[in-house]
Amino acid sequence: MIKRNVVSVGLIGLGGMANAHRRMISELEQLQLMALCDVNSELLKRIGEEEEVKEEKRFNDMEALIADPDVDVVISIVPNHLHAKVLELCIQYQKPIMAEKPFTLNFEEAEDLAKLYEKLPIPCMIGFSYRYIPSFRYAKKLLEEKKIGSIRHIAVRYLQSFGAPLFEVPYAWRFNKAVTGTGALGDLGAHMIDSARFFVGEFQSVSALMETFVHERKDPISGEMKKVDVDDYASFQAVLEDNVLGNFVTTRNAIGSGNQHEVTIYGDYGTIHVNCERPDEIDLWTKEENEERPTFKTKKVPEHYQKQQLQDFADLVTDNQQVGTPTFDDGYQNQKVLERIIESAKRGQSVKVD
Repeated sequence: MIKRNVVSVGLIGLGGMANAHRRMISELEQLQLMALCDVNSELLKRIGEEEEVKEEKRFNDMEALIADPDVDVVISIVPNHLHAKVLELCIQYQKPIMAEKPFTLNFEEAEDLAKLYEKLPIPCMIGFSYRYIPSFRYAKKLLEEKKIGSIRHIAVRYLQSFGAPLFEVPYAWRFNKAVTGTGALGDLGAHMIDSARFFVGEFQSVSALMETFVHERKDPISGEMKKVDVDDYASFQAVLEDNVLGNFVTTRNAIGSGNQHEVTIYGDYGTIHVNCERPDEIDLWTKEENEERPTFKTKKVPEHYQKQQLQDFADLVTDNQQVGTPTFDDGYQNQKVLERIIESAKRGQSVKVD
């Protein structure tokens, strides 16, 4: 564990999502951006100048950054096919890491990492960012307080529209199985799985359906049509801990949806609904005393449920781990569920998770 007041961060991957992490690092006094890594030298130079990172701390090779003794911890924002490699290197060099989801490209990689991690554990956080939506955190507290009684079933949707034919999105790495592993399932479905685990518990079995709607997309460089070999749509039913039933749908072809990750939890005495697009509100149906005809009421989430994602990472690496921090095991279990969903869709039947 790191005992210093300020932790030096090495950021690997400077694409779009890295901008959010740069902002979060800047908001925390405990974290200081020390080093950068990207294969794009032009981007590396520009971001390096913006962040005032010394030239000798700008790397094209991720192992060089991870091995740097001046780097205390690593934050990794790289394409999916590199997730396992970054984690492996951090374990080998014993560098704490915050890595993005999905955990790995496939479950085989996850199993290999788990064996290595068991021998050489490190502080490791996985970027399941929806645990840090205020309404999701408030819902978790209400469930712990049994506000709606025993949970009976849960419905989870994560809908986006950018992949629909209307928008003529060109071919990119997210449509290439060798780089991304899966399509909507790993990109969005991983968050659905984590939300269900966060609110309810472990998955026991799944029964799934996956489909590709747009089979070819234009290569922006060559202009040629390239085959899409990942899913545009995935849905599955599940049995979770304590026999809670679940219904899940995700797609990047839902025209009209922006970034619509929503969860509805049904209990014996009420219902909770949250939507990440309304982060500071929660919809709650419970029967209050003297209320004859209860209806859904929208409540403001108390301010103390606000929490910055990287605050948990800072606490984790300084030996102050908080309850609910998504760790290596959360990433591993998530990848296992993803694997069983793929297996179920291929076999056309229900599959046990363990």
